[in-house]
Amino acid sequence: MNKIEISPTQRIDLTSDGWTLNLYGLRAATIANPEGERIVSYFGFENEEKAGEFKNWLEQNKYCDRCIIRKSERLTSKIEVKVWKCPIWLIEDCFLAEANKLQTIS
Repeated sequence: MNKIEISPTQRIDLTSDGWTLNLYGLRAATIANPEGERIVSYFGFENEEKAGEFKNWLEQNKYCDRCIIRKSERLTSKIEVKVWKCPIWLIEDCFLAEANKLQTIS
């Protein structure tokens, strides 16, 4: 199976020296440093229960160094899970699931 390369749907400059917020649809985002290294990722949820289930899953499977649940600051969802050092495939899966859902609706 060929790997699909996912690009951000939107890039927002956070600082003049190159820090960026990279949005992957409506439910996932990353912040990258000027060298393009992903520093932190965000996953959006509509309620704390779903966010908590995701956070627990991340921790149980050791898919991150650290994660917290908070009111959304980066995404349009109500709640976001801020995640340090998660694998890129989590962001790709989230983005592809959102795209597939939109295709099914249209």
